[in-house]
Amino acid sequence: MTCGGEFLKIQPGTGDNLTRDDIADGYTDYVIWNRLAPECLDIDGDLPMECIDSGMILLKEDSFDVLGMVMRYAYGENAPGAISLLW
Repeated sequence: MTCGGEFLKIQPGTGDNLTRDDIADGYTDYVIWNRLAPECLDIDGDLPMECIDSGMILLKEDSFDVLGMVMRYAYGENAPGAISLLW
């Protein structure tokens, strides 16, 4: 049974995925994002989730609008106005 809804999970990268070319191009960090559809939440805290889509966004030192960037990558120009975030 599906309970509906969707979560957007955003987590900082560990630096392991930056290549020498990325660093040469000025990238200093990255975030990983996942769009997740939870099945049903149960009372013992389990949160089984199905990944709908995911990606990685490279960031430069002057990248300030990380949430906006993730929203555009995850949902395109038709990003929803309000969603649940897991940060």
